Amino acid sequence: MALSRRLLEGMGIEDKQIETIIEAHSETVNGLKAERDKYKEDAAKVPDLQKELEAERKANTEAGGWQQKYDDEHKAFEEYKAQVDSEKAEARKAQAYRSMLKAADIDPKRIDAIMRVTDLSKVEMDGDALKDVDSLSETAKTEWADFVVKTKTDPATPATPPKGTGAVEGADPEVAKRMQARHERLYGKTQEG
Repeated sequence: MALSRRLLEGMGIEDKQIETIIEAHSETVNGLKAERDKYKEDAAKVPDLQKELEAERKANTEAGGWQQKYDDEHKAFEEYKAQVDSEKAEARKAQAYRSMLKAADIDPKRIDAIMRVTDLSKVEMDGDALKDVDSLSETAKTEWADFVVKTKTDPATPATPPKGTGAVEGADPEVAKRMQARHERLYGKTQEG
């Protein structure tokens, strides 16, 4: 049963209300038709997509496509891993060189500046330590001599006290006379007994 003007008039609905009902019905029908057309377009694409999917499956199965993708990803991972290991080794080398500079009495405030201009590619490691650390230390001391801090100080030699010139046998008689004269002035002459 279709919705028509005659049906609505037969139901006893007024003309104004009939117009409103017809407009609402038309909008609903037009919306459904547009949705139907969109689904028809999408349904028309399905056979092409199915063919493309089958071709991709066949290519991956026959040519080992998944294996190739795996090998490529594995290779990229191994390269990344090697890069990270290299960066860690360079960081250990830089830390060991920094410690060697500190042990060589280089001013700690200047070590960062020295590290920025030092080419560590020529420095070799032996495990966690630098190879030939003594020659590297001597080279650093001569190359960066302006930054070497003298941390050892020689003690001052104590002054030698003057030698006494006192009399060999007792007090100096001149001093004794002056002391007696002072005593007599202050307290008067004492009686000797």
